[in-house]
Amino acid sequence: MLNRKSKVLVVVPLYWIVSISIVFVNKHLLNNNNKQDLSIFIAWFQCLVSVLTLFLLKLVMPGKVPPLEIPTLLHSDMLSLSFNFVASLTLNNLMLKHISVAFYQIGRSFTLIFTIILSVCMLHKHLKITTLIPCVCIILGFFISVGEEEESGTVSIWGIIYGILSSLSAAYCAIYFRKVEGITNGSAVKIAYYNNVNSFIIFLPLVISTNQLSNVFHSTLIYDKYFWMCLGLSGVMSLTMGWVSALQIQYTSPVTHHISINAKSVAQTVIAIILYKESKSLVWWTGNLLVMSGILSYAWLNFQEREEPILLKSSPKPEKNGVSVL
Repeated sequence: MLNRKSKVLVVVPLYWIVSISIVFVNKHLLNNNNKQDLSIFIAWFQCLVSVLTLFLLKLVMPGKVPPLEIPTLLHSDMLSLSFNFVASLTLNNLMLKHISVAFYQIGRSFTLIFTIILSVCMLHKHLKITTLIPCVCIILGFFISVGEEEESGTVSIWGIIYGILSSLSAAYCAIYFRKVEGITNGSAVKIAYYNNVNSFIIFLPLVISTNQLSNVFHSTLIYDKYFWMCLGLSGVMSLTMGWVSALQIQYTSPVTHHISINAKSVAQTVIAIILYKESKSLVWWTGNLLVMSGILSYAWLNFQEREEPILLKSSPKPEKNGVSVL
């Protein structure tokens, strides 16, 4: 068995590989399909692959994947999670179709701000003034980077709109994910299974009504083995992302997880710039740095807030007249 340090050395690089790869694979699928819009079809197929993968795991390893319980599957919070998940996947693909991979991190940067707002409104979390500092950094970095992208002509207004809407739906997903933990006993596998089953069904009328399903089957893509291989791979990676993220948090810490996310984003941006032979200005990098600093500082403040009650509990009791007060 691997010790904790060895697990960290395996999990963190695995998270980087899967997280970076899925963005590039999705970008390739969205931009190399004879100019057809397959944003909904790709998201639907990824859900299908996820469901089939979990179903096969259930057959091979009974007990590892929970059975489907209709009351839980149709619970209002689970359905809300799935509807927002469908919106998030669709809008994310539409955004990726209209932006460069280097801009991906900036395009999704409002997720944290929306999550904070929704946490206050829906979960009744207390908002501290210090939380506003990371938000200001993210907003400034976002507008600086958008301005530079517009000047270089590598982003469209639709890419920005889809990015903001995708961030909002992703924030709703985070809120409802916390809510469904109570009805699934906190099982990440159960949440992934139920959510992907619901999402697959919700996507069906969308993928049919937009003619994206029929367009694929009536085009040369139906015979393109490379296309189907990339599509299947993206589905497996989509399912793996959630699992690897959970492992990274489990074997490190939430703060280390956010540090890893930011470091991965820098690596992803650099790879995209090199791969697509792009050139970015110092102002553009400043905008990126502000966004990443904002996300990282929020993670640190959140960690400090969680540690305070633990430190208070572990601190020695105050003494009265030289005698410890019990």
